[in-house]
Amino acid sequence: MNRILQTGRSGLDSIQKKMDTIAHNIANAQTIGFKSQDVQFGDLIYDQVANRGIPLTSEAREKPIEIGTGSRVKNIRHKFEQGILVETSGRFDLAIEGGGFFGVQDENGEILLTRNGAFTLDGDGFLVDSSGKHVLMEIYSKDYQLERDNFTINEKGIMTVMDEAGQTVEIGRILLYDVPDLSMLTAVGENYFYTERQAYIVPLEGVRAEDSKIRQGYLESSSVNIAKELTDMLITQRAYSVNIKSIHAADEMWGMVNQLKR
Repeated sequence: MNRILQTGRSGLDSIQKKMDTIAHNIANAQTIGFKSQDVQFGDLIYDQVANRGIPLTSEAREKPIEIGTGSRVKNIRHKFEQGILVETSGRFDLAIEGGGFFGVQDENGEILLTRNGAFTLDGDGFLVDSSGKHVLMEIYSKDYQLERDNFTINEKGIMTVMDEAGQTVEIGRILLYDVPDLSMLTAVGENYFYTERQAYIVPLEGVRAEDSKIRQGYLESSSVNIAKELTDMLITQRAYSVNIKSIHAADEMWGMVNQLKR
């Protein structure tokens, strides 16, 4: 009886985490560059009980019967799927088409990765995100500053301005970053991803860089599929209800056993 209660409880804990994740996804359906999350479940340790069956032959061996003891949350992973690019015409709005992340630097000098390209200029003429963190880039020339009406970025991230003679001058390049394994990344809030293994964060170069483009005047919408999330919510609610019923049934049987003992 205890096993039924433990199995039901572990199921409720796992399903509640699934519901929390679905709610988090739905709440961020309009968040720029947000990547939806998915819960992966795993089995708890199986109990083995003796098999009381009769062997068919003298050589046959009894194989213990395995009984599951419930489920657990194995992992919560981000699905790094491409979101739809929405045109904004904002000069400092940038979206990534393909793989990679924008890099920003936190107050400790560490790199945070993001797909949110809603940038702006700070008072010193630096490109920053909504939290004021500087966007990482290569600087070709310090003789020019970014200006709101005199600034373009091509699909490779090359930033250009117009000089006094009307000539186009390349002043730098916005870098895209990547890691060898996306599972290394941990969400740390405000649409940032972080890894303690900072050395593995490298600029996107070579063949992989060819498949990634920066689009000026666009933002990447959230990758959340509302229809799928609502369907998953209904399925998860049904599973929660089934687990509740199993616990109620176990409780009733426990009460009946106690009645028989009296």
